[in-house]
Amino acid sequence: MPAYQLPVAISLTVAIVPSLVGRLASGTKEKKTALPTFAEGEEGLIRDPFDVTKPEDFIDGTPIDEDGFWTRMRLRKLTVSILLAAILVIQSVCLGWAITEDDRLNIAVYSLHIAFALYTLVLSALSINQTYSAHSQSIIHLCGLTFVATFLLGTTAILPSTPFPGTGTSILSIAGAPLTLWYTAVAMYAVCFLIVVTCPRGPCLHFPSESIYSEKTLMQITSKYEDNVCGITGASVWDVLLFSYTTKVVMLGNASESLEIGDLPIVAADMRATTLFASMRAAIRRWKLRIGSWHPQPGSGIELAYRLLRVNAWTMAMIIFLAIICAIMFYVPAFFLQRVVRYLEVDPGRESRGWGFVFCAGLFVSNAMTQLLTGQLWSFSTTTLQCRMRIQLNSILFAKTLVRKDIASASASEATDSENKDKEKNDDEDDFSSKAQIMTLMTTDVDRVSEFSWHLFTIFDAPIEILIGTLFLYSLLGVSCFFGLAVTCLFLPMNHFAGKVVVGAQDNLMKARDERVSLMNEILGGIRMLKFMAWERSFEARVHKIRERELKYQKLNYTIEVLWNAIWNGSPILVTLVAFWHYAVVRNQVLTPSIAFTSISVFNEMKFALNALPETLINMLQSAVSLRRIEKYLNGVEVAPVAPLDGQPHIIALQSATITWPQDRSRGSAAPSAASTPRHKFILMDLTLEFPLGELSLICGKLGSGKSLLLLALLGEADLLSGQLFCPRSPPDIIAQFAGVEVPQEEWVVEGVCAYVPQSAWLRNASIRDNILFDLPYVEERYQKTLEACALLSDLEILEDGDQSEIGERGVNLSGGQKARVSLARAVYSRASVLFLDDVLSAVDAHTAHHLYNQCLKGDLMRGRTLILVSHHVQLCAPGAKYIVSLDNGRVSYAGNYDNFQNSGVLKSLVQSGAADPSDDKEETKVEKVEEIMEETADKSGSAEPTEANSETSSTVALTASELDAKPEKKKAPRKLVEEEKRAVGRIGKDIWMAYLKACGSYGYWLTFACALGLAALAPVLENSWLRVWSGSYLKSGDPRPPSFYISVYAGITAFGLILTTLRWFVLYNGGIHASVVLYQKLLEGVLFANIRFHDTVSRGRLLNRFGKDFEGIDSSLPDNFGRSVINALSVATTFVTVSVVGGPPFIIAAVIFGSLYYSVGKVYGQTSRDMRRLDSVTRSPLYSIYGETIAGVAVLRAFGASSKFLRDMLRCADTNANPYYWMWGVNRWLSARFNLLSSAVIGITAFVAVVTPTIDASLAGFALAFASSLLSDLLFLVRRFVGLEQSMVAVERVKEFSELPREPPEFVEPRPPASWPTSGEIKCEDLVIRYAPELPNVLHHLSFEIRPGEKVGVLGRTGSGKSTLALSFFRFVEPTEGRILIDGLDISKIGLTDLRSKLTIIPQDPTILSGTLRSTLDVFNEYEDAEIYEALRRVHLIPAHDVSEEDEGVNANVFRNLDSPVSEGGENFSTGEKQLLCMARAILKRSRVLLMDEATASVDYATDELIGKTIRQEFASSTILTIAHRLRTVIDYDRVMLLDQGRIAEFDTPAALLSDPQSKFYALCKATGKQEFAVLKKMAGV
Repeated sequence: MPAYQLPVAISLTVAIVPSLVGRLASGTKEKKTALPTFAEGEEGLIRDPFDVTKPEDFIDGTPIDEDGFWTRMRLRKLTVSILLAAILVIQSVCLGWAITEDDRLNIAVYSLHIAFALYTLVLSALSINQTYSAHSQSIIHLCGLTFVATFLLGTTAILPSTPFPGTGTSILSIAGAPLTLWYTAVAMYAVCFLIVVTCPRGPCLHFPSESIYSEKTLMQITSKYEDNVCGITGASVWDVLLFSYTTKVVMLGNASESLEIGDLPIVAADMRATTLFASMRAAIRRWKLRIGSWHPQPGSGIELAYRLLRVNAWTMAMIIFLAIICAIMFYVPAFFLQRVVRYLEVDPGRESRGWGFVFCAGLFVSNAMTQLLTGQLWSFSTTTLQCRMRIQLNSILFAKTLVRKDIASASASEATDSENKDKEKNDDEDDFSSKAQIMTLMTTDVDRVSEFSWHLFTIFDAPIEILIGTLFLYSLLGVSCFFGLAVTCLFLPMNHFAGKVVVGAQDNLMKARDERVSLMNEILGGIRMLKFMAWERSFEARVHKIRERELKYQKLNYTIEVLWNAIWNGSPILVTLVAFWHYAVVRNQVLTPSIAFTSISVFNEMKFALNALPETLINMLQSAVSLRRIEKYLNGVEVAPVAPLDGQPHIIALQSATITWPQDRSRGSAAPSAASTPRHKFILMDLTLEFPLGELSLICGKLGSGKSLLLLALLGEADLLSGQLFCPRSPPDIIAQFAGVEVPQEEWVVEGVCAYVPQSAWLRNASIRDNILFDLPYVEERYQKTLEACALLSDLEILEDGDQSEIGERGVNLSGGQKARVSLARAVYSRASVLFLDDVLSAVDAHTAHHLYNQCLKGDLMRGRTLILVSHHVQLCAPGAKYIVSLDNGRVSYAGNYDNFQNSGVLKSLVQSGAADPSDDKEETKVEKVEEIMEETADKSGSAEPTEANSETSSTVALTASELDAKPEKKKAPRKLVEEEKRAVGRIGKDIWMAYLKACGSYGYWLTFACALGLAALAPVLENSWLRVWSGSYLKSGDPRPPSFYISVYAGITAFGLILTTLRWFVLYNGGIHASVVLYQKLLEGVLFANIRFHDTVSRGRLLNRFGKDFEGIDSSLPDNFGRSVINALSVATTFVTVSVVGGPPFIIAAVIFGSLYYSVGKVYGQTSRDMRRLDSVTRSPLYSIYGETIAGVAVLRAFGASSKFLRDMLRCADTNANPYYWMWGVNRWLSARFNLLSSAVIGITAFVAVVTPTIDASLAGFALAFASSLLSDLLFLVRRFVGLEQSMVAVERVKEFSELPREPPEFVEPRPPASWPTSGEIKCEDLVIRYAPELPNVLHHLSFEIRPGEKVGVLGRTGSGKSTLALSFFRFVEPTEGRILIDGLDISKIGLTDLRSKLTIIPQDPTILSGTLRSTLDVFNEYEDAEIYEALRRVHLIPAHDVSEEDEGVNANVFRNLDSPVSEGGENFSTGEKQLLCMARAILKRSRVLLMDEATASVDYATDELIGKTIRQEFASSTILTIAHRLRTVIDYDRVMLLDQGRIAEFDTPAALLSDPQSKFYALCKATGKQEFAVLKKMAGV
């Protein structure tokens, strides 16, 4: 019987202990539930509206073929029990034998063996009938026990009986029972182990995909299979270690053309977004960090880190445990390497090969085991922990956004008061005032924190590795190793310094990137305006300026990194040199191969450990910065929580309330007071109002008098400084409760639920129907009524796909009026009893406004609902309002009913001259008739269907539902406006590689590159060959050369290598930065000059994704991946060549075999991994989009009570995004596990060959093994880096796609028009036909007209009649299909776009303003004096004409007096009306000959409008003006009026001529405004 039996037996018995403890612990754990399901105290009583989990979210899935599976398992466990019983019998026989022979030692050995076998048998027998978790646990325990037995007994079985050569001590084998019995027992243990290790821990599971993915994702599934849950839930131990449960995914990716999300298995329950969010939310409530009386300062990030630790405690514990074991195992292979080489030294003749083989086996097994365990460690940290942290942080941030005060839109970019300045300084960057900053938080910062999980284990792993490595070195080199290690301590302070620099550079880089992304966000948002003004070039320059700064920091980052790497690569070299020098020169020891090569491999292992620590520290610092930012955001002020519906007051009233725009007061004084509000914040002073329930109330007032603020205050979005405010608010989960519930119509409206229509419509990127339903059930009758009331039926007729037409992002493809009406329809259809409407009538023409007021606001659908309407249409709305509030500069100038309102002087100031007339409301009945006249005239022209002329509801605007049904419908799939994001399929194309290589530099650059890299690759070969010469020199006894000679040559070689490696990185990064510059320039140019159709069809999120995430990759990881791939490839090649030259033909053959194996595995992996990466990119966009939509529309969401619905949607997007990410890492680990086993085999075989072949001496074998081990890590990293490179190239591919867009016509065409053109401003339009895209129908049909120089022409027509299209065609946003436009005799299609657009001016319908200051908004390029700007502001009446001194203005000073007043992103701190006036002021400054106005004063009150009309006539007296207007007053005194109808000119004549013809449509339009207004219009037209 082999030796060492007593220690083995003792070890086995000891192994029982942890198993027993584990069984007992799990037994007690199962009795109590894991999480307390109740919340403490008060919270338990109210249902948490943000608790969006459903019971099925917590289960992994339903088992498939359950009974069959457990039957098979019982058979397996029975077999194992029988085998174990047999082992027990054998051990008992042996014990009997020992007792008869009275062999004390063996009696002890076998008694212990029996104890072990008995325990294992009992465990196995008990498990036969177990299922699920109990079964899974028993399998793991049995696996561990049988492994220990097989491993220990097997090891003793292969030890040779001869002594180790050169020692002379033989191993004592113990006499005793027959050896056959003993070997039989070992074999049986081995069989048991094989059965148990491959035994699945649970059945395959199925989970319904529809409860995780959206329908869109489900429609794309290409391969369906039953067991669609990630296999890790039931995989056997062996499968888990080798990641075989991923094989399915790898093969899928390899077989199918391209993977879709739905094809991937669904992750287990503990990785899904809903459960992760629920646990994270519970953690934030439950855990507060307290140590004694100390608790962390809020916003320091410590508390958040602590909570993340607590939530992921189990995973982190596993990571730490594995890290410690791996650290200990790391040096075992090095130990065996040393033994193999040592054996070759002492036994050159190979007399007793047995020992050599034992060490080879040890080398192989230790390598394999280390690799398997490291694989698990990585899997835990990358896949599990990283995915989890990403989802936890993202979901918690999103949930916070839903309740956080919307400071982003209210805040201005800088504070002006001096006393706040110092306090603001340090909080400045974390003030999250712009929406782009909040986006950065959810994308970059979250990724930064979650990626730290990769580095987590280093903290535990590195110190242990360093400790063990030192002990090992001591055993090799003695005292010398300490001299070597002392050198490393010198490098530590340098690290600290470099760390500081890196964090600083990183911070600056992030800031520059933030700034660039938010500028890009604005540019893409205002792209139409940039094109109208021909400003693309100047903004391009602005972006490049920021980009230059960003790349400067990126370069600094790279430089630091390279120098740092040089120091770090230099340190082990120095350490080795110093240690060898002390060993050979000072102590005069002989440096043998076994010592030299082993100590180098240990020093290299330690290099990793020493390297990892500083890198981890840097990452830790960066994550800490991000954690701090995230926690700061999470600590922001929230809106007051909403009580459930039954606990809310139903009155809507204010009592001496003072209100201001929301601010973050958490850092200032605790109690908000008017005093702490900075001066430029607008305040509503001392309001006492009570709005009647179930009636219409009107809020009116001049521009910027605080109407919208009052609405927001009622919605709970503004800050109440003093007084009281009562108003019902929708609970956040109300929409989620309504979803899918069918109710009778009379119960449709729910008391206390609100709806809100903001001034600038907020629409989602979905179909029109989805926007209106807003997740409520579809009720045909109500839906049709809503469309009718909101005058949408005729628009849906024009739109090709009807209500299935998709709305582009931010509603780009709808006109302003359509956007407003869809937004209104959403509120009308909703189940709200209180509706807040902010200026819904301003964006529509007079007809439609009339219709909306009568049919919608006063119609059936609104009966019994409370309406609070902000509007400038006082004349239209006041008569029907029960309660009227008029505001003036933040104070109430009137509140009461209509009768008193008429008599007060307030009315006069709000309406146009020619005051309102009481008989107006009686006109209403006649109005219907007028509209019928319109219908009839329309009938004659044959454009509309004949209708029942006396039907009440028919009007020019709204076709009735019945008419629509009459049309035979052709159903076809709706056309997508925002096309699905494309992702390329298959390998990265050659053209993309070429594009990148060209961008890096020309031939000269690549020549330098090749030299630098080639030379650097040769360095390690020289180092190792010299070591071989040196360590082999001890055999040649007559060697005269002193050790100092060898050591100095070695030093020279290594220093040379170090310099080369550093240089090559500099060369590489230079190219990388150059490529970044070139590619960015191309992309920016491509996007800025793309035609407008592209911007309408591509969502902004997707473009920002290119500019943000993709470029971050191109800047920071692409050069790295590119360089490392090339470097690894070269290093593999050199290794290959050297090993083959040294080892001869057997090595070459082995190399070819292994090479082909590697290639096939790598190919499969590459394909799948690339697909995963693409899916990850594509699924990121919807996530960004939902972030963007929510941040922009958070007030609307809260008003409707849709918060929890959106939260659930976001979790769905997060799941869809996390899945490919999870599998991307899974596939990565699958590859590593296989490569690492292959590499362990290669090293084992290399050693084996060395032992068999006597010609290979010790120093050669050491050389070969050193290279073999480096070859394998290089190969693995080569495949991984190359795939990483391909993944980074995906970014280049996506960028290239958008750099080659169809461009607009050229900016300049020679010969250019004269500088003074257009001098007179004569316009001639000949036979103009326009359509938006070749496949779409014509919008304008053969228009021909002439406009004389300086003439003022009004353009009228229903929504969608082609008014705006006509305006666009002047700017060549749409090129004419036929016909042409001449201005001053020049055909505009022959002029360069910049020349054309800079000479014309348009004041567009939706005013676009860029952030900055007032001055920079009005005068983008500093061309005008301040005096001119003030004059322009006076002209548009933003500053009163006669100067009032600032002091007289009281609380709400006029912002426009100060040209340095801040303008926030998109001008959100101004009302829409004020923005329109600012655009007008900009036009006045520009003063061009031809001016187009597109509903330019729609959001301005009538009085101001009239004043502006005068201004335009004075300022632009000599210019030609085309005005598209809804208000007849605006155009009634123009020279001529053009009436468009469905893209044709219906009438074109002077207003007077048209008004004197009662048959004209213009006459009907004017008549519709009411008797008295009609009289005024006639008077103004001079009829």
